[in-house]
Amino acid sequence: MKRFIALGAAMGLAALIIGAAVAAARPDWLPAAIRSHLPLVAKLPETPPEEAGLYCKEHGVPEKFCTLCHEELNKTLKLCDEHGNIPEDICTQCHPDLEKKYNIGMCPKGHGLPKEFCFKCGKANSASATLPDDGWCVTHGKPEALCLECKSDPKSHDASGGGVKVCRQPLPTVKLGSAKLASQVGLQTAEVVEESHAHKLNANAETAYDANRYAEITPRVTGFLKEVRADLGKAVKQGDVLAVVDSADVSGVKAQYLTAQAAQELARATYNRIKMLSQSGAVPAKTELESLTALNQAKASMREAEQKLKNYGFDEPQLDRIIKENDTNSSLAIVAPLDGTVVVRHAVRGEPVQSTTPIFSIADTSRMWLWIDVYESDISVVKPDQKVTFSVSGNDFPASTGTLNWVGTEVNQQTRTTRVRAELSNPEGKLRANQFGQAEIQIGEEHKAVIVPKVAVQRKDGVDVVFLPQEEGGVYRPQRVVAKPTSRGEVLEVTWGLKPGQRVVTKGAFLLKTEIMKGAIGAGCCE
Repeated sequence: MKRFIALGAAMGLAALIIGAAVAAARPDWLPAAIRSHLPLVAKLPETPPEEAGLYCKEHGVPEKFCTLCHEELNKTLKLCDEHGNIPEDICTQCHPDLEKKYNIGMCPKGHGLPKEFCFKCGKANSASATLPDDGWCVTHGKPEALCLECKSDPKSHDASGGGVKVCRQPLPTVKLGSAKLASQVGLQTAEVVEESHAHKLNANAETAYDANRYAEITPRVTGFLKEVRADLGKAVKQGDVLAVVDSADVSGVKAQYLTAQAAQELARATYNRIKMLSQSGAVPAKTELESLTALNQAKASMREAEQKLKNYGFDEPQLDRIIKENDTNSSLAIVAPLDGTVVVRHAVRGEPVQSTTPIFSIADTSRMWLWIDVYESDISVVKPDQKVTFSVSGNDFPASTGTLNWVGTEVNQQTRTTRVRAELSNPEGKLRANQFGQAEIQIGEEHKAVIVPKVAVQRKDGVDVVFLPQEEGGVYRPQRVVAKPTSRGEVLEVTWGLKPGQRVVTKGAFLLKTEIMKGAIGAGCCE
């Protein structure tokens, strides 16, 4: 009996030892109820063994998904195009729950991908090596050829020991189910063209009279309008009579002028006579000095009266005529100070006027000013002498052209715009003051530019992308590009990434973009 008891105890002890060894080495052989009571070091994820299968400890993923150990799986497994062509079944970016489900070893740098499959660390799947490289530096968001960071320190962007350029991450090629599917989903292409182009800036603008070619006419005297000879729209030349004012002030100044002229002649004659007598000693020198003083006073009075008449608009011939004809007429002709057109008339015959009463306005409309409101963010590229084109919506006549001649020095506090001024040619007079429209400022020199339809350029991860149809039907290669807006809203200028003659997908480009955005809402629209 004791022998059986000893044998049973020995067998029980052996079973415990074997169980402990199994629990330590292969806890997955134990039932789930027992595994739940094991220490953490012996635990495996709660995934059933039939789902997880063998585990690749070297790469931290289930063996059946490890394309690093079994490259042939790249042809049979569905790969995640968006995250380095790793198997979709272990893409923790698209499916975060897989980390716990398969006990996946994660990237220590926090990239959210399996450690040995993190393309951001340079450990991309071997299938990525077959993708076409479009020359884009993902790390710095610019073309590799223009990436100064990569040029200054090329080794800093290589994966450790692998020689893989981490910053060069090609986009996956889009393959439709068949070549016929392209026409079924409505894909269309267009040729990339090269044409002359200049960068332009659009802004709201308003026309105005050229202040250097505009005049407001006032009578300069108090009186009554005796005649009105000009009307609205009349073309006048400098010196043409617009109106006649009857003013007592005019006759008074004329009389003052005539009196001063006579007094000056008398003072001059007196001085000349006394000067001769003084030289002969007949009169003292004091008398000569007094006569000279009287002459100078007469000249001053003459100049005062003369200047008053000039202020009224009288010129030298008219002053001579006043003296010659002894003219004290009270009429004053109001004349045009420049060539132009009468654009304002307030004058009415017989009405009283003051010296500051506006009666006419004349403008030379052959040239006009254009006031342009440029947003604060754009003003830095606007400079004098840049070309300007102005168009008024709804008008059939061609746009007017001119040149910027002044850039404002302040920003409007309400609109956050700066006013700039241009001078426009208006030989036919079709432009009118206070017209609103759009100004187009040429802010760059004309140059050869690669142009594509705007609809062809898609935005992915902050980068512009186009799709190039390949010779193999139903295959489209994504190409990252650098694009700029143009003054023509329907096209863009591509400064890097495309050449003239290539074809790009226009209509349907958005559908192709969804094919390289697996895991996003709306992805896979072409499947």
